[in-house]
Amino acid sequence: MNKGPGAEEKFKEISAAYEVLSDEQKKSMYDQFGEAGLQGEYDGSGGDSQGVDPFEVFGAFFGGPEELFGDRGEQGGLNFNLGSVGKRALDIRYDLFLSFEESIFGGQREIEVSSSEVCDQCGGTGAKSSSCIKQCATCGGRGGIMKTQRTPFGMMSQVSTCSKCSGDGNIVTDNCRRCGGSGKIMSKRNISIDIPPGVNDGSRMRIQKGGNFDKKSGLIGDLVIDLHVGEKQGIKRDGLNLFSKIDVDFTDAILGTILKVDTVAGPRELQIPSGIQPGETIKLPGMGVPDINRPTLRGDHQFIVNVLIPKDLSDAERELLKKLASLRASTKCHPTSVGSSGSEGKFENQKTSGSSTNSSSGGSNTSSFWNSIKDFLRWRQSRERFASVSLDISAALPSNKPDPSVMISASLALIVIFYIHFSRKIQSLLVITKKKQKLQ
Repeated sequence: MNKGPGAEEKFKEISAAYEVLSDEQKKSMYDQFGEAGLQGEYDGSGGDSQGVDPFEVFGAFFGGPEELFGDRGEQGGLNFNLGSVGKRALDIRYDLFLSFEESIFGGQREIEVSSSEVCDQCGGTGAKSSSCIKQCATCGGRGGIMKTQRTPFGMMSQVSTCSKCSGDGNIVTDNCRRCGGSGKIMSKRNISIDIPPGVNDGSRMRIQKGGNFDKKSGLIGDLVIDLHVGEKQGIKRDGLNLFSKIDVDFTDAILGTILKVDTVAGPRELQIPSGIQPGETIKLPGMGVPDINRPTLRGDHQFIVNVLIPKDLSDAERELLKKLASLRASTKCHPTSVGSSGSEGKFENQKTSGSSTNSSSGGSNTSSFWNSIKDFLRWRQSRERFASVSLDISAALPSNKPDPSVMISASLALIVIFYIHFSRKIQSLLVITKKKQKLQ
């Protein structure tokens, strides 16, 4: 028996090697994890293991380090970077409030944003100099510790953040004086924002790499701008079209007129056709919202008509309306009474001294009646004396052709008045003719 120094230790090593080689399972564990595999556990910080590196085994199942955890420079093996922050968590949110006109026409806005940026002195490392950055000895620069142990279900591997470097993989021995070792500084900056025409309330704009900086991951977030569009009194938006309600005097609805209306481009004149009905719409083409994808394409500004009817009338007004209603009723009952207007020129040119008083009186009364009706219809009354009659709609209505019945009735009334006027003239002429015959 060899009694030399170290012989006993040598014998134990040979016996252990024989035991491993004779057992296929132990041999496989030794080939994969070295002596730590034979003990039933593996600490990823150990550097003396033989056989296949368990980090490489982990990478074979879950992909290379670049795919799973991202590249960390020249360090080998898996890079856990367990202390890194997701890119979305680095985004900065900013609420930008726009006027209604700005949402239509677009423009530029200057905003001030506070964000964390890369320290310009240390370049984001947090160290006073590059020589102050040392690789973590505990995790070998990986940022994580892997432990593997044998269970009844097989070999299980578990990864935890390195407590020494907090998952960074490096240890800074002397911090940067400017950022205090954080690798970032807070700063305020002015940013010019281009607002496209036609944006909606609640739209979101994203400016890449305008957010915060994360030292561990080296990522920079985005600046996310949420747009809030204010309201404009009297104008509502629906898609590319704008809608407004306008009040029209009932006399203007009958006779037609021109109104000044408010648009996003300022006051404009709107032609109100005669015979417009409550609830009908009149549009100004191309005065709506631009298409955000095709700014040359714009919607329309549509005006919904609300006809105002008088709430109360004076006795004179009521009497005139009754006479007008009577004339309209008579034209409906006697549609043949409009046939003698062709002799108008002949009768007006015949004047006699004997019947001038009667004829003048009859014509004056008729003319006075019609003029009073016209004056009444064109009279402007205040809003307080009118009631509202309209259809309450919030979208574009199909444009119907104006009903001409009102204008036809007015024309018939005029013809009837002329007919009465000329009938009286004929009677006067007959009286004069009879007097002349008696004198002869």
